[in-house]
Amino acid sequence: MGLLCRTCLLLVLALAPLGAGAWQCPRIPYSSTRNFSIPYALPSLNASSPVQNVAVFTDSTGPAAIFVAIRNRILLASPELHLLSDLVTGPVGSAECEICRLCPAATDGPEDTDNVLLLLDPLEPWLYSCGTARHGLCYQHQLKVQNGKVAITTTRCLYSATGNRPASCPDCVASPLGTSATVVATSYASFFYLGSTVNSSVAARYSPQSVSVRRLKGTLDGFSDDFQWLTVLPQYRDNYTIHYVHSFADRDHVYFLTVQPERPGLAAYHTRLARLSTHERDLRHYRELVLDCRFESKRRRRRRSGEEDAERDVAYNVLQAAHTARPGTRLARDLGINDTDMVLFGAFAESWPGSRVPQEDSAVCAFPLRLLNQAMEEGMEKCCGTGHQSLLRGLSFFQPAEYCPHNVNLSAPVANTSCWDQPTLIPAASHKVDLFNRHLAGILLTSIFVTALGDVTVAHLGTAEGRIFQIVLQRSSSYLLTLANFSLGEPGPVRGAMGLQSHSLFFTAGTKVWRLNVTGPGCRHFSTCQRCLRAERFMGCGWCRDGCTRRHECTGLWVQDSCPPVLTDFHPRSAPLQGRTRVTLCGMTFRSHLDPDPRHSPPGAYRVAVGRRGCTVLPEESRSHRPLPTSRRKDFVDVLVCKLEPGGPTAAGGPADVVLTVEEPAGPSSFRVHGSTTLGGFVFVEPHISALHPPFGPRGGGTHISLRGTHLSAGSSWRVMVNGSECPLAGQPRQGDGAIRCTAPAASGLGAAWVALWIDGEEFPAPLPFQYRPDPFVSAIVPSCSY
Repeated sequence: MGLLCRTCLLLVLALAPLGAGAWQCPRIPYSSTRNFSIPYALPSLNASSPVQNVAVFTDSTGPAAIFVAIRNRILLASPELHLLSDLVTGPVGSAECEICRLCPAATDGPEDTDNVLLLLDPLEPWLYSCGTARHGLCYQHQLKVQNGKVAITTTRCLYSATGNRPASCPDCVASPLGTSATVVATSYASFFYLGSTVNSSVAARYSPQSVSVRRLKGTLDGFSDDFQWLTVLPQYRDNYTIHYVHSFADRDHVYFLTVQPERPGLAAYHTRLARLSTHERDLRHYRELVLDCRFESKRRRRRRSGEEDAERDVAYNVLQAAHTARPGTRLARDLGINDTDMVLFGAFAESWPGSRVPQEDSAVCAFPLRLLNQAMEEGMEKCCGTGHQSLLRGLSFFQPAEYCPHNVNLSAPVANTSCWDQPTLIPAASHKVDLFNRHLAGILLTSIFVTALGDVTVAHLGTAEGRIFQIVLQRSSSYLLTLANFSLGEPGPVRGAMGLQSHSLFFTAGTKVWRLNVTGPGCRHFSTCQRCLRAERFMGCGWCRDGCTRRHECTGLWVQDSCPPVLTDFHPRSAPLQGRTRVTLCGMTFRSHLDPDPRHSPPGAYRVAVGRRGCTVLPEESRSHRPLPTSRRKDFVDVLVCKLEPGGPTAAGGPADVVLTVEEPAGPSSFRVHGSTTLGGFVFVEPHISALHPPFGPRGGGTHISLRGTHLSAGSSWRVMVNGSECPLAGQPRQGDGAIRCTAPAASGLGAAWVALWIDGEEFPAPLPFQYRPDPFVSAIVPSCSY
């Protein structure tokens, strides 16, 4: 080892004890800047029975209404969730249900109606409700806006006595096991795109079929009997269950999102997107594509002591809820798309092995629809085009297994395009990563609604625990930018997120419906001024005395542009009267910019006073802590170091307050630090040495000297001098210890040597000198040997 290396090693070993004991500002957890236990009271409607569906009606003239479906009833409420009326839809066969008489009479006793579907016509003021009674028949409710209020004027049963039979029932729409639907209206008819869960029992008679397209007859007495459908083959109906989670329409297509086994006979589940064309009714261009939402670990944490990696790759295979929306400009840029593109946002969960039951481990993935459609077209090219290997067409639960015809030459004089005219499973999955980077581990999401507010994309998420999260969506961030996290106060999962005119959302949980503004429930959960004013501007938060509020909630001064600093700690706690002690201040909101280096702050922005003494800020020693973007532990602290100015001859001991004043000038930023903060607990003291032990030692040095007295650990720096020579300290003085220890240097002669302790430049002499005596020597060793 070279001389330089040995010198460095000795230096490290010598400094290690001091560095280990050096005082540092306590870190402030980021979670302390928010209090998610703050309760919020939201407008709500108690339906007195579990809510099954919600539909939001809006009229071009302004009035709106909320329809809430429960068992045997449909409630009509105002946008403020005041109950206006209710419509009885069951039990079928009871005298109370008047509209039940519009459909064929029930052959058995009274039958409850679970309103599986509640849909609005895109063109006409019509509401459709489809229930489980009488093989899933539907009603059409005509709506009328009068005197600013919405009312149901006429109800029709969508049923025809002719054309319905056990083997084929065009009017049998809803499955008791679940149905998802989208209505597409044209200039001449309304079409119902339906996805229903079936088994052998449901499919035996009056089956709703798995996937179907039905045209509402102009006579409004049911659906045309020439409808087309796909349904699970008989041999798979009890062991291959397709669960239809969500459906929506965009431009020329209708989409279904399903959770189903990966293939017949396999217990592993995954999520698929099914696409139907609105330009055809025979389902020839029906396509399915597997959606793959996952978390991919960076694998930064390697195995230690034989332990497995702390992070693992996770496949979130079962969709819980979905919503389509246009992203804000920031997220669109992150995704590499335009902010006019529609994006499918899915709330996924990891399922238990061999089951579709979700674990409490969720993710949100974003799938641009344009790219999904492109993937489907490319997949069909692999199936039918030239130069590709032969592929299975898939969907063997719907149709016989077969291979795609290949080597179809579209440039031939007469091209055969029949390969494209058959339902097909696209061979490649669409892969996306969790936008939240697995920060929702331990949480089960049950609903999602996404809005673009300015250039920000906000996900409004419901959980299985009855909470609502409002989180900014950004691509694979290392932290969650949570705008709100609050409880609805109702146990059970949050369902049915619906929007109203881009400013209100409706969530359901249990028997209640809540209304929430897209800008959040309020601002009171932001605990600090800086966190309050750094909230997204659309939330409308400002600081009012000692809390974060919206303007109308504040009765005093309400500010949105400045915050005072906050002191949380300082060190040391005491200092000598005349010493130039370095004082370290800890806290938050010392500066408005994120740069932790105060040298980049405007000159003169900081003033510190300790009692009546000024304290000059030392920018070069003041380094704040900010977590790295990749760090999972989110804590921080702002730090300022200052040096006490010399005390005058009249300086007196006793307690003192530490006062920090920050006055940043107004600048281009909408936020600055301006104001003062005070923290007590500092004491000016007069150190005094009362004893020196031992009183003597050898001339060659090395004696461990201990100085004892009062307030010897005050201040920030200590030096012990013996006859003008340095007596190296044996360690960092500890608060309250009352002792300073050092190692005596060698002396040039014998006799008395005066000892002095210097604290922050102020001298405190020992009452008695240290005596140097001759070095001891060994004259003989007896005995000289041993057995």
